[in-house]
Amino acid sequence: MPNPGGKNGNDPKEYPEDSVLLDAFARYGRENSGAGLTHQDQRSRLQLEFGLSIGKNKLFKLRKQVGADSVRSSKKRRTKTEAAQLVIDLKEGDVAGGWGVTQVKGRLANQNILIPRCFRDDLREILHDHFDEEFDRRVVGRKHAEQYRTPLDALGPWHQEHSDGHEKLAEQGLRMGSGIHLPIYASKDQWSAFLHTLVLMPNVRNPIAIVHYYLDLVEQRDYRISIQLTTDQGNEVNELHKVHERLRSEAAPEYVLPDFPFGVKQGSTKNTPIESFWRWLRDGEGHSVKAVLQEGSSLGIFLPNDVVHRALFYWLWTPIIQEGLDTYRAYWNNHTITKSKTKKNPSRSCPNNMFLNPASVNTLARNCSIRVNPETVAELREAYGGEEARDRAYRFVSVEFKFNADLIHEQLGSPELTLKNGWKVFQEMVSRVEALHLSGVDIGLPEL
Repeated sequence: MPNPGGKNGNDPKEYPEDSVLLDAFARYGRENSGAGLTHQDQRSRLQLEFGLSIGKNKLFKLRKQVGADSVRSSKKRRTKTEAAQLVIDLKEGDVAGGWGVTQVKGRLANQNILIPRCFRDDLREILHDHFDEEFDRRVVGRKHAEQYRTPLDALGPWHQEHSDGHEKLAEQGLRMGSGIHLPIYASKDQWSAFLHTLVLMPNVRNPIAIVHYYLDLVEQRDYRISIQLTTDQGNEVNELHKVHERLRSEAAPEYVLPDFPFGVKQGSTKNTPIESFWRWLRDGEGHSVKAVLQEGSSLGIFLPNDVVHRALFYWLWTPIIQEGLDTYRAYWNNHTITKSKTKKNPSRSCPNNMFLNPASVNTLARNCSIRVNPETVAELREAYGGEEARDRAYRFVSVEFKFNADLIHEQLGSPELTLKNGWKVFQEMVSRVEALHLSGVDIGLPEL
């Protein structure tokens, strides 16, 4: 039949703005330890995010149209000298010397620096040239007695979520003085290994603080929860489990006991998804942070019994370490999970892709997320002390001290706060904070 309109029967596709597509392609390029998503996974993600169903050729045309970079055809070709400087700059944050070729490549990708596949040997050579001694330290030379692990199995993302506190930067781990601690709390999806959050908290053993942590997490995830929470057996999680049960009972009554428990409490050695992650973190980032912090104490820069030193320690180091945790979380969610014959859960892709696009690794996987009532979340928030209790859950220093320290930092020209120069800035600020305190101004210091 005549077709005067020139249409072939398909509705015209609505494409996102070029800037939106460029951002999406950049995110896809950072996944799988900087190797990027396959063209099949990129098309699946475009369908999930924008409702855009396209073929392989159209994908490549779109990438060319918006100027997307990739490890296969990088526009930003660099000399070996330029690449070496990028690696050296990145490795300044690796005090423990634990980042090898794959970690460096993945971390550079998270900074939108894509390393072409043909450059991998050059990258290894750069690391040998500048950090050769680290390769020997990373060789596995000891065998540790290991507990037998049962392979983990879940229906898909949001089925089982594991939460726990990490205290290797707490008082006993740091050994920098009584009460000097930087505990971390985290939540991780079992099926995909996706890390939901990784956050510093003053007290990970406070049940009210853990409730507000969880309610924040629910809000940040657009009011979605997993079917089951798995934690350790500490008393600090009792209220957390009650809150989760209340939210799930109201939003998803179709999940009934005993097939779908609200929560499970296990000993730390059996809470393997989160405990194994802590070991992974401790041997890399955690070791570097701990070494830098302890250096300030061993050199006499930090005096743990001085109330001004203690308050300034928290004001300065908590944002530095939290930024590092955020960077690490991005790296973790974009790194490739190694294939294992014993694993029931998926591998050979990155947590981010498996979490957002489970069908790309297992056609039988299902998204188990449960959307809860925002009004119930707000009601629970008030029942556990409201915004005032939430503020206390995260605050390491008083509002007054933060105000005064911010002001002094600004007067010094707002020097950048990094793992490398943290103690230098501390030394520049501490005398000014002490002088302000001695002048009689109430700067909000805690009692020792």
